[in-house]
Amino acid sequence: MDTVGFVSQGLQQVQIRLIASCVGLTQEQVLWRPLPHANSIGFILWHMTRAEDNRAASLLDKAPLWKSQGWFERFGQPVNAPDPGDRAGLLAVPIPALDVLTGYSEAAYRQTREFLSSVTDDDMERAPDPSQPERTLGALLRHMVTHKNNHQGQIDYIRGLQDTDWDLPAGTGVELPPE
Repeated sequence: MDTVGFVSQGLQQVQIRLIASCVGLTQEQVLWRPLPHANSIGFILWHMTRAEDNRAASLLDKAPLWKSQGWFERFGQPVNAPDPGDRAGLLAVPIPALDVLTGYSEAAYRQTREFLSSVTDDDMERAPDPSQPERTLGALLRHMVTHKNNHQGQIDYIRGLQDTDWDLPAGTGVELPPE
């Protein structure tokens, strides 16, 4: 398997698990925090999706879907809502319904796949921004995979805290569906 295929399959696996882990959540569960300053599933999902949207849009040299497809409106937030890295700012904004969160996640993931379809293994050592040569395409994609996977694990953990009978969705870690 080539590097781009490995990254693509890694992101596909995380996306499948992410959406499956959200099935059946109530809005109360989406907003629940184990401690007052802890993150909720809704916050984590929004943060990881905005980060993926920003990264893929930047690599495609396009405006993020947050702006270009009006996701900010569906979230009931201003277009200049806090950046995904601004935890304090993000904690102050409302979290929308689960279908909006997962819809945005799916749209951002499609954009990522669009980018990956244009990449070859030879591109992995290229730095999209020549002023930051250490930030190669391979390093940026590796970060995307680990970032999304780490947050997926947090969502699963919170689901387990909320419902001791909940378990990882069956089949989500076994085999990828055909594309």
